[in-house]
Amino acid sequence: MSADVIRERYDAVPYRHGAVSDSHPARIGAIARLLGIHAAPPDHCRVLELGCSEGMNLLPLAERFPKSEFVGVDFSAKQIAAAEAARAACGIGNARFVCADLRAWKPEGAFDYIIAHCIYSWVPAEVRDRLLALCAGALAPNGVAYVSYNTLPGWALPGGVRKILLQEISALPSPEAQMARAVQVLDSLAECMKDQPGSYAANLRDTIADMRAKPPGLLFHDELAAVNDPCTFTEFATHAVRHGLHYVAEAHYATMQSALLPATMHAALAPLDADFTRTQQFMDVLFQRWLRNSLLSRAPVAPERVIRPGVIADCALGLRMTVDAGLNDLTPGRAMRLTGTHGLVLEARDSVEKAALSLLTGAFPSRVPFPALCARVSQSLAEAGLPCIRDFTALHQFLHRLFALDVLDVVLCGDGDWLATRSQPGISALMRHQAANDLPLTNRWHEPVALTPEGKRALIDPANHPDPIALMRAGLLT
Repeated sequence: MSADVIRERYDAVPYRHGAVSDSHPARIGAIARLLGIHAAPPDHCRVLELGCSEGMNLLPLAERFPKSEFVGVDFSAKQIAAAEAARAACGIGNARFVCADLRAWKPEGAFDYIIAHCIYSWVPAEVRDRLLALCAGALAPNGVAYVSYNTLPGWALPGGVRKILLQEISALPSPEAQMARAVQVLDSLAECMKDQPGSYAANLRDTIADMRAKPPGLLFHDELAAVNDPCTFTEFATHAVRHGLHYVAEAHYATMQSALLPATMHAALAPLDADFTRTQQFMDVLFQRWLRNSLLSRAPVAPERVIRPGVIADCALGLRMTVDAGLNDLTPGRAMRLTGTHGLVLEARDSVEKAALSLLTGAFPSRVPFPALCARVSQSLAEAGLPCIRDFTALHQFLHRLFALDVLDVVLCGDGDWLATRSQPGISALMRHQAANDLPLTNRWHEPVALTPEGKRALIDPANHPDPIALMRAGLLT
């Protein structure tokens, strides 16, 4: 399919996605720092987004970090016009948007972060080559690229459903008719499988539910796209190497942790003597992973595979757990029990660990800089009449384990000002614009937020007096 036809599809149906949380420079930068790459702080960096759509991933970052520079590129003139209109309406002066074909576009200067969300698998091979070549050529020496793509073998089942959908819509004349027919087919398939037993039926139900949950526009450009070519992880990593890029990690850090595999799996994989890359591929097979959000660095800067404990001192932490028992009881040996957002149950008995957990749960949704956490842990121990500590290495290791378990958010601080809520917190111009125009809503932590119509009206009109506590918890006050 020609570039003109693909462009027409995006002009006809905008790819209206909101914030991609894992693409936040503070998140990417933290992972890079932990693995030995001195990534730029989020509040003083240059960020390029390829395939920026209507700017709803880039603009929240630009508003949050006024001293950083943001550039968005997309070949849909309609989407770039929408992004520029939103930028102008909100008075965001440190972002600009360019309508261009990646095959011909040449970036100006180097970038600390490059974001390419939902491009790699959805474009022809020549554009995939250009995408990685652009990353290699435009990244700063310690820069990091974020690239998402569909992976095998997990994409095999969604890919099969996609082929059926394409057959069903091929003769229909308009995008609206195609989307409506695709939804109808998915609903019929779901009805067929709702009471069927077995693992295949369960997997198919999950696949259909994932597709059905998408807004029609995202379904149109993801599953119904003209191009959707999955690859194995090893194929992607090899392609990156050919362009002078190193695989660093997954932007969702917990999903790459082989240490979290059950002991029986480790024992079964041991005879294969797999290196890091092959182990990642085996994990994709074992867990049927169908999407990766991979981070890449430019050669010769290669990541380390062993985290140095002291590096977390550059980061701030947010704990997504609630305390079930033992809050603020620092008595050695007594259990503190917590439950994570994904159902993980954790028990801590060490006084230092319990002090840190109590402080982090009390501060959430705020992120606490690690040096401040250490100072407050020391204060809590002293107030409890317990010995103070001077070596926080064990706490570093404990926090890294929580990060690997996907219950701890770790972000790169920079100067730290962006982490603090203002003395008179308010709702940003962009949040009001998103609410007023029925755009995906983004909170201060770059997470998508779903609001009722009443909630959106409260953001648009201050006279509605929104509940400040509820807004604070949702991260909607800045």
